[in-house]
Amino acid sequence: MESNFNWGIIGTGGIANAFANDLKYLDNHNVKAVVSRTKKNAIKFSSNFNDCKAYHNYDQFVHDSTIDGVYVATPNNLHLEHTLVALNASKPVLCEKPFALNENEVKVMIDTAKENNVLLVEAMWTRFLPHIKAIKNIVDNGDLGKINTVIADHGQDLTGIKNPRLWNLKYGGGALLDLGVYVVSFAHLILGTPWKIIAHSTFNQNKIDLQTSAIFKYKHGAQAILNTTMINSTPCRAIISGDKGRLEINPTFYTPSSFTVVSNDGKSKDYLHQYQGHGLREQAKEFAKCVRLGLKESSLNSYAESLEVMKIMDHIRQIVGLRFINEK
Repeated sequence: MESNFNWGIIGTGGIANAFANDLKYLDNHNVKAVVSRTKKNAIKFSSNFNDCKAYHNYDQFVHDSTIDGVYVATPNNLHLEHTLVALNASKPVLCEKPFALNENEVKVMIDTAKENNVLLVEAMWTRFLPHIKAIKNIVDNGDLGKINTVIADHGQDLTGIKNPRLWNLKYGGGALLDLGVYVVSFAHLILGTPWKIIAHSTFNQNKIDLQTSAIFKYKHGAQAILNTTMINSTPCRAIISGDKGRLEINPTFYTPSSFTVVSNDGKSKDYLHQYQGHGLREQAKEFAKCVRLGLKESSLNSYAESLEVMKIMDHIRQIVGLRFINEK
């Protein structure tokens, strides 16, 4: 039986709550500490968990000896700062996606993890889900043949949500970083790094990208067609098509989902899921395993992959003219 793993969480927003609540499906993962800018928020969050300490001092939090790993769940512009605080205290870090605002920040985070000889993983939770692992095996085994096309969309109508992290350049707001990272990461998982990128965005008066679409071209001839939007809902589907057949992931592709493989002869096979819960706990299980094994990165989402995805995001932003305030 695996020993208990005690989490400390930085942040008390929606994703922090979703992560902590999904851990309840696991017998050996516990939320033991939380830190927030305000004592009130920390106490409110901690009250939902047994024996969970509430901090509003980050230095005291990261030096809590009961914490086995830190989950960073703060706005995009704070990922670098909060990750470095934990890493410099020799605490393993699982940091929410997008890893940071840009490639340079990600490099600093990785270099700091290496200097402190401590685990660092980007919490791109989709990559750790059972159906994604099965899909990757199907692609790698050649069941679909040579992959020619990847199509993925992620659109949510967030116009009714007034959280400034979505609508302010200071916080790395906009569709691309908040939602588009899912389709970019998915395309990279299947096809790797593109040779050329075409992209276009629709902006509001505050220069936030409301919608961004991109075509990735690859040297071997494949293409990825991607769209993300925060002003309307889309099916949130993904399709991988090769010269032997195609694989269709049901909505919502980046959450625990079913999928169908359709071969060129018309035969199809459904892969149904019976997953319970959100799915955020899968990255927690992988993270705890890496800590137990003394690993410094996860093979399911390595440093190189996180860097490449962020580099692609930077390239898209350069093409469309999206720049955040006070980028490091």
